[in-house]
Order: sequence, then structure tokens, then C-alpha cells
Amino acid sequence: MYLSKLLLRDFGKFHNKEISLKSGVNVICGDRDSGKTTIRDFITGMLFGIHRRSGFGSELSEYDKRKPETRSGYSGSVYLRDEDKTYLVDRSFLTGAKKTSLMEVKSGREVRLANPDTLTGTVLSTDRNTYRDTQCISGDGEQTADGLARELSNLYQTGSPNLDIERAISYLEQEKKKHVPKPMVRRLESIDRQLEEYESVDRDLEKLEKERRELNEEFIIEAEKRKRVARRMVENEDGTVTYEKDEELDKKIDRITRKDTTFGAEELDEEEDKPRLTDRLSVIIAVGIFVIAVIAVVVYMLPFEPAIRHLFIIFTALFVVLTIIDGLRIKGYFDSDDGDDTPSEEEFHKVLQELETEKEKEEEIEFDMTFAKEFQEKKAALAERENALLEKRNERERLKAEYSSVFRKKSELEDELVAITLAAARLRSASEKIQKETAEELFPNISAFLPILTDHEWNGLIFDDQGGLLVTGDSGTEPLKGLEKSMIGKVTLAVRLAVAGYFARKEATPLILDDAVRCEDEKDYKALAEALNLLNREQVILLTSDRGMKDGLTAGGLKLNYTEL
Repeated sequence: MYLSKLLLRDFGKFHNKEISLKSGVNVICGDRDSGKTTIRDFITGMLFGIHRRSGFGSELSEYDKRKPETRSGYSGSVYLRDEDKTYLVDRSFLTGAKKTSLMEVKSGREVRLANPDTLTGTVLSTDRNTYRDTQCISGDGEQTADGLARELSNLYQTGSPNLDIERAISYLEQEKKKHVPKPMVRRLESIDRQLEEYESVDRDLEKLEKERRELNEEFIIEAEKRKRVARRMVENEDGTVTYEKDEELDKKIDRITRKDTTFGAEELDEEEDKPRLTDRLSVIIAVGIFVIAVIAVVVYMLPFEPAIRHLFIIFTALFVVLTIIDGLRIKGYFDSDDGDDTPSEEEFHKVLQELETEKEKEEEIEFDMTFAKEFQEKKAALAERENALLEKRNERERLKAEYSSVFRKKSELEDELVAITLAAARLRSASEKIQKETAEELFPNISAFLPILTDHEWNGLIFDDQGGLLVTGDSGTEPLKGLEKSMIGKVTLAVRLAVAGYFARKEATPLILDDAVRCEDEKDYKALAEALNLLNREQVILLTSDRGMKDGLTAGGLKLNYTEL
């Protein structure tokens, strides 16, 4: 797989910049700040997309670095050759107008991307991070022995130069400590103990309700007893004492003792409230008419004169009508009906106050209402007990809700703890497998490149007991950090070329070297040409500021495509 043409329409400092590439080695030469790294980012962006955001501590994201400042566009195209097919990749990178299209040039048909914004899964199998870590070799920053040891250790254990398994496992261990559910267990035990104190709340509320019903029944019974003897005392001439009926007082007592559904007195008043036959108006009128008819029949049977008969019947009818009207008045048929006479709590207290005042004014009224006050006091005490029990019940429900929430969180923590433990185990298992593969393939590959680039001074690389790197050769073994800076750079390049070859086994994507090569003389150019021949990649894009790179590689027997920025 290789790229045949780059068209940077609006990308970084470039506008409608076209670069033709070929298979094999391509050298793109330019001075400092000429846009070499921009071309590297353009290639990776066209293949895998550009991230809008950067990690913590980064000043600018890749998106912001390459966005043109003077133009509104942000786009480009590349031609990609894969076996016998040529594809045109066209992208717009602008947020809000982002678009990626992949078209097969020969058929002119657009190919649907398996994953949005990336060619991975469609014409590529390599993911963005793996490509950037292994196929983009950059000379940015100082090349140190410790840095190379860290990258190689990561590769050996995880297969990625930027993935540190020790840090990953340490992170998982820290997360395990955060997800230990012991505080949740202790809280659940505490809630259990508190809930035990509220187990009897429902039973206590039932008992209190029973006490309230019994108290109300006692009050109604006592009121019924007392209202029958609450009369005005009258001393007769013969010295006896009788009670004068006080209708107004009876009416007040009847009002405060009226059936109250909230007091549970339905059973006591059911007998009184049942309508009697003689209370029905239709029955009373029918009886009156029947009496008048009987009297009329009797009068007509007696030998009276017609005038007397008529007068007798008229007066009889008038007497019956007046009797019926008086009876209806006594029964209250003509009283105004303002709706439900069931007293409210406020009316109840008001009637009690009226009765107390009346008792003070008229000492002859023998009606003791202290029992009603006692009833109210007992009722208030029951209300206080009920409020306390209701608060306990509310607290119990709150504790139950908290228990459910804590239990759910504890279960989630336990599940996460299992997942973290499993992840750590899988990391270790995968690391063991990767270590076996890298030991068999990567390190021999390093040993192939190392002699070429170090002029056969060193031919092997191993780890010491502290995790540092040692180079081995005919002259013995030396710590890598003890070598000259230029030699450390050559060893680093040998390792990275070996890594690129190791990861290119499955898919030979274009290899990019961005100012990663430092050649001081003809021998170095020849060594680089030999290493690139050994690498045998379908396409290598070498971005350099070294003006002698073209001639040096050509003299080393390497055919290349040269472009100058």
C-alpha cells in the first residue's frame, strides 16, 4: 500500500500544494519550518482523521495546529494505491462541516466507510495510535537511553511503545482500593441496626388508632348519657323536683355528639339514623286523609243536616291539617338546612365555650362538660404520640431508601472490583503472550539493523537488572547511556526501524521518517540506504532538512523519488 499523490488544498501553511509520491523511498527535503511535520500530520489526518481535542497539558491540539489561519477552508485529498486498486480520499476537517469520502477511481463508486472519520476497517486494518507510534518515526526531542529503554520495555511487555503495563496495573490497583465496598458494608450494618428500632412502628400506630376509636366511643356514650339528664331543675308545689326540658341545650349537646365518621361512631348512631315509618311525610299525609275520610263516612251515616255535615267535615279536616303541620314543625321539617351539621374541630371548641359560659350564667343548669375537656386532652395526647410515631415511620422509610441506594452502590462497586481484577489479570496474561512474541521476533529484528547502523560496532541489545539497556558487541557489553550521543541516536533509529518492520508484518502501510536520521558522512548515508533496503517497505517517506540526503542515498545504491519544499 502506498500514496501516489497528496493535495493539501487548505492545511496548515499550505494552499493547493500538490506532492507526487511513488512506491519505494520518497525524500521530501525542506528547511526548518518549511512544513515537513505538517505533511506528516496531513498524511495521518487523511488516513485516520484529526483529533479535535488534545490531552491535558497540551497547548494546542493537532486540529488547532494545522488549521489555516488566513483561509476559511480546511481540507485535502490523497490518492491511495492498494494492490490493483486506486482510491481517492477526500476530507473536510472543519468542525461542523466535517466530511470524509472514499472513492474507487476506476469504477467511480464511493466506498462506504466501516467506521466514521477513519479508513480503519475499510482499506486499513491498522488503528491510528498504532500507526502514529510505530510507523511515524520522529526526531522531535532529545533521544536518550532512558527514553529508549522505556519505549522498548513497553514494546516488550505490551506491544506498544507508549503503553506502560506497570503503570497500568498500578493504576488498576489504586482503583481497586477506591472500589473496596467496606464503607458501604459498614453503613448497611448501621442502617440495619437503626431499622430494628423501628420494627414496632406499624403495630404502635395500629394500637394508637384502636385507642382513639375507643376514646371516641367512650365520649359519645358519655355525652348520650349526660344530655338526657341535662335539664333545668324545677321545684314543684308538693316539694318534689322535676327537670324542665331545655330544647336549646339539647340541640347544642346533640350537635357536639352528632355522628362523626372520623371518630368511628357509625355503629352507635346507626340505630338512631335509621328512618322510621312515621317520619315519612307521605305516610303522615296518607294517615291524615284516611282519618278525614273515616270521619266523613261516619258523619254521612248519621242523620245530620247537610250543612252540619259539611261544617263537621271542614273542621275535622282543618284540625287534621293543623295537627300534621304542628307535628312536622316539631320534627324540624321547617328548619333551614345548611348542609352537613357535623361539627368541625373549631365548632366543637366553640360549643364547649358556649356551654361553659352558659353554666357560669345559669347555675341551675346541671350539665358537667368537664368530661369533654378531658376527652380533648386525651385526644391531644394521642395526636402527639401519633406525630412521634409518624416521624419514626418517615425516618424508617428514609432509612429503607438509603439502604436500597447504598446496597445498589455496593453492588456496583463489587461489579467494578471484579472487572478491574479481571482487567489486571488479562493485562498480565496478554503481556506474557506479547513478551514471548517480541522475544522471538522483535529482538532478532533489532539485531539485524543494529550492526548496519552502528558500523558493526554493536550487534545486540539486552536489559539489565534495573531495566536499563545494554548494547552487546565483539568488544563486550556496555550500558547504552554511557555511549556518545550520536551513537545513541543510531541505536534508537535501529530499534525504531526494527519496530516498524515488526508491526508491518500484518499490513505494510507507508513508513514516515520525520527528521529522524542524522547522517554525518558518506558512511552514514550508505548505512541508512542498506537499512532501508533491508526494511523492504512498499513506501518510505523520508522528511528531512538534510540537503545531502538525496545524493548520499543515491550513492548508497538506493533509488528514490525526490521532492523539495
